[in-house]
Amino acid sequence: MRSGQGVGMNAIIGTANGHGSPGAAAQARLVALATLLLHLSILPYDIATGFRAFTWGDRGIERLRMVDGFAHARGSAVAWMTDAPVVPGEYLFAWGPWALAGPIGVILVQILLATIAAWLVARIAGRVVPWPRAALGCGLVYALLPQNIAFPHQLVTEAIATPFCVAWLALLLAAVSGPVRSGRILAFAAAGLCIGIAILIRPVIVAMLPIAYVLTLLVPAARAQLRGPGLYVMATIGLAPLLLWTAIFTAQTGQFGYNKGSANFGWNLRSKALITERANGIAPPADLLPDDGGISAGRFFQEVALHKPAFARAFLLDAVTVFGRGNSTKISVDYLGIDRDPTGWRQKLLYARDAKASRGSNTLNPVYVIEGLASLLTALFFAFCAWQAARIGVALVRGTVALSPECTFLTIVASAWLINVFVSAQIVNEAQGRLRNPAEAAFILFAAMAFALRRHFPRPVGSGIANGTHTP
Repeated sequence: MRSGQGVGMNAIIGTANGHGSPGAAAQARLVALATLLLHLSILPYDIATGFRAFTWGDRGIERLRMVDGFAHARGSAVAWMTDAPVVPGEYLFAWGPWALAGPIGVILVQILLATIAAWLVARIAGRVVPWPRAALGCGLVYALLPQNIAFPHQLVTEAIATPFCVAWLALLLAAVSGPVRSGRILAFAAAGLCIGIAILIRPVIVAMLPIAYVLTLLVPAARAQLRGPGLYVMATIGLAPLLLWTAIFTAQTGQFGYNKGSANFGWNLRSKALITERANGIAPPADLLPDDGGISAGRFFQEVALHKPAFARAFLLDAVTVFGRGNSTKISVDYLGIDRDPTGWRQKLLYARDAKASRGSNTLNPVYVIEGLASLLTALFFAFCAWQAARIGVALVRGTVALSPECTFLTIVASAWLINVFVSAQIVNEAQGRLRNPAEAAFILFAAMAFALRRHFPRPVGSGIANGTHTP
């Protein structure tokens, strides 16, 4: 193989350069097979229940209307899309399978994406985590997360956006670890396409690019990548789909933005202020009451200034929720329908004034007991991730340690995701653990890498880990 070839996905799926753990490829195939068989074994339940849980995910009914409406739309597609209350990415990638085969078509496509994502996680782990069974362990942990079991069987944005985020990570790590003057620009371009699709589906992911770029600028070992075209190509391609749609939407409607429904920034701020004030017995002002309205960031902070303690509690609650929810209820409640309360059990449990009474009344409820235990483990996991990101990140910024390019950028991406998820929780009206789903592959890989290096890190520049003689 000539220098300049074999870069891109081959840098992740191959082990010829000596970076991969022995047997990682076989372990990754086993992870993919296990993931596929798991989801195919669940599929008969979907069919037997008439795909009952298909629309039980977040805003599932609304999204189904969009998918079906677009599949049967007449007239101008652009006019229909600009009039829809959600961004096109929420239905464009599901309408084809839906039009061809209905729910089972969408589910099968999502199962395929979930299988590929688990396989990629395993392959990355085999390269960045110096354990013989890292690929198998990390891949199975990712595949068996409750949300990753349930989401491929539901009509939720995570089922498609999250695998593309995993592919973006895999391609980015492949690109930064490729040899100089190689064809790795193709890997950067492919990475841009993957995150561009994810952004079009979930616009809040767009913040990942500037956050990651700032962190890259701060890390001397990563800064060299900014002197080449690769990261700029990735960013240009990644931003293009949403920017193009924003231009079309603005030109068509005369209103700057990318949608005019319930998933935009202004709507979330209004709803967040309304929920917070009602939960604390505060009479909300008139401009917060319309269901289809929105407010500016300035108007939101006016309300914050008036009711600081209430919004401070909401701020902390949202942060704890997004990083501390175990998400076992994604299977028990959102998929199996056990203890399902269609009137909004999340809001009652997390936001209402009688939250303590609600938790007390469910002390012996298995659904809540399991969720409590899962949440404890989740909170400890993210506390570890945050601590290690700060610890390793500070050392990288100071230049007192050097890691392989893959491990350096895995640290950057995981840190950027931590910031992105935190900000996302503060923007949406009700924070949920599912907001972190696009980031969970990076968190699992980063945590495993950091734990594996706990006895060796930090090492000064010039050590084995730093100079590449032992690339984790």
